[in-house]
Amino acid sequence: MDIYTYHSYAKINLALEILGKRPDGYHEINSIFLPITLADQIHIQKSDKFDIKIEPENVKIPLKENIIYKTIKLMQNKFKINIDFINIKLIKNIPIGAGLGGGSSNAATILLALNEIYNLKLSKQELRQIGKEIGADVPFFIDPKPSIVQGIGDIITPIEFNFDFQILIIYPNIQISTKFAYSLIPYRSRPQKSTNYIEVLNQIKSLQDFKKFFVNDFENYLFPQYKSLGAIKQKLYEIGAHFATLTGSGASIFGIFESKKKICLENIISLNYNILLANILS
Repeated sequence: MDIYTYHSYAKINLALEILGKRPDGYHEINSIFLPITLADQIHIQKSDKFDIKIEPENVKIPLKENIIYKTIKLMQNKFKINIDFINIKLIKNIPIGAGLGGGSSNAATILLALNEIYNLKLSKQELRQIGKEIGADVPFFIDPKPSIVQGIGDIITPIEFNFDFQILIIYPNIQISTKFAYSLIPYRSRPQKSTNYIEVLNQIKSLQDFKKFFVNDFENYLFPQYKSLGAIKQKLYEIGAHFATLTGSGASIFGIFESKKKICLENIISLNYNILLANILS
């Protein structure tokens, strides 16, 4: 029986500015998204009944709240596909609520998978439009490449990104929902002009320059709520990171290093946090 296997990649936000809240409740952002090699795996095969299983088993997501289920039901309603006989297994490697885009990536991967399995012949742009109905970050993961992401996440401009580095991600086993993180933002959090990241990237000569140009606005609101996040960021600098910041709306903190050899893991393993290594997805 054919098994379709897909990798559902995570991302980090190298920088993230929150520009203000729109009348529809969404926030305008200006960000640099970098897809990374950390990934969930999704296996789909024909079966005698519809089912979604998640590994490890301690990851508990009620079916009706599962973004994979919501995506499948949306596609079923749009295209009248028969989902009664597919079995889906999600191997979860991207922590939930970590700001790494795992849920959005899973949704985008399911869109791509259903497009292939059911021969729907939808273009990437059509899939992105459907993805917008599911979540603001979903369109990015239809074709994840280093990009400047603006609007509510729907304005995606791929960029040349010529920096290579090792990424160390520390997840302190705190789940921060995107909804909660945005609820902390004042109505007008950043009235000044957004940064032109294309110009900034042209000015950067080395990894040491990242610290001068990149910030994540969520740090101002989440660090006072979760003291451990600021402590982790400081620890990453202490062990030699050239740059460290919150990714997305949290709760992961990542640091960038020249290579694995430059990372002193023994200095952070004692913290008893989830430690992940990744590279930029090429």
